[in-house]
Amino acid sequence: MERDAEQRFDVVVVGGGNAGISAAARLLRKGFERIAVVEPQTVHTYRPLLSYVGGGQASLRSAERTQRSVTPSRCTWIRDAAVSVDPADSTVECATGRRLRYRDLVIGTGLVPDDDELPGVAAALETPAVASNYLDRAEKTWSRIDAMPAGGSAVFTVPRAPVSCTGTTIKPLFLAAAHWRDTGRLPGVEITLVIDRPHLLGVPQIDARLTKRLADFGVRVLYDTAVCELKPEAQSITVRGGELLPYDFLHLVPPFRAPRWVETSGLTGQQPHGLVDIDPTTLQHRAHPNIWAAGDGAAIDTDPSGGALRRQIAILVHNVRAAREGAEMKQYDGYTVAPITTDRRRLIAGEFDRRGRLSSSLPSFLDSTKPRRSAWAFDRYVLPQTYWRGILRGRL
Repeated sequence: MERDAEQRFDVVVVGGGNAGISAAARLLRKGFERIAVVEPQTVHTYRPLLSYVGGGQASLRSAERTQRSVTPSRCTWIRDAAVSVDPADSTVECATGRRLRYRDLVIGTGLVPDDDELPGVAAALETPAVASNYLDRAEKTWSRIDAMPAGGSAVFTVPRAPVSCTGTTIKPLFLAAAHWRDTGRLPGVEITLVIDRPHLLGVPQIDARLTKRLADFGVRVLYDTAVCELKPEAQSITVRGGELLPYDFLHLVPPFRAPRWVETSGLTGQQPHGLVDIDPTTLQHRAHPNIWAAGDGAAIDTDPSGGALRRQIAILVHNVRAAREGAEMKQYDGYTVAPITTDRRRLIAGEFDRRGRLSSSLPSFLDSTKPRRSAWAFDRYVLPQTYWRGILRGRL
């Protein structure tokens, strides 16, 4: 078939990450046929494990599989990149010129760095002292943490929303601080957290626990503060208000946005940062009823996370069928999970809804905000296997 020929599918899924593959697998299990997944990458990464790669507790190899091995065998893998959607014509155009016609479209593309808001991210990452678990530099994160000199300075950044799981952006700090403490470098290392929001997660009970833990490690926290300029040659950043922060190690999580083609395709409505304009309760596009979206790049009105995505995809697939049959749709309440390590082997699960109310799966008599070794073990060892064997196969 010629690359510019049109191919027809019942459902086209754009994005072959957690959202896209789990959606495709679940659609197949629910009886949908002729499904295509558009994904140019050949390596699939379980991204939550990168926090542990960056903390010296896991290998990068354990977080990766080939894209072919995780793509359901009964769907068509289009190894290409989407560059536009024509909602009126129900087609996706790819970088090679290939056109895909769909009955329903599922967008699960995630986020990309917002280079307009913070220029120079790619260049900064090429310098020795800058790394990021969020930008495929988790092994470098661990290298820089382990090499931190006594009396050195470390800066960790958390951007404004959207970002994939706010809790995960804070994980590297706690894992690093615990390592420096255990190796005799803390107290001594000067740690600064730059966070572009007025709170940590916005859940009072969890924020109180985390604030105390940050104080225990002697972390200076700059709330409502954005990184304005990167100066990697001088190993410093400028933050809102003009303060210059020097560093021996910078863990950089930049501001993110959805891919530009989402906006140029007219799918963002009034949403900021190019997010897909869906109804956050049904995950259906507000203007185009045969377009759906979930995950980081969608306007889901809650903190994105893998735990949130499991529930979103189950609801999305049900609602695609319901919309076709004129049946009642299910509602997504904004449930999410923000697992945060507070020490090398203790973690707060951090389950809450879009209103910031705790929504724990633990028995009611247990304090769900207490850091637990069992929660760390579940996050580190059980969830990765659940991901590969259950979530990506549409079973969970």
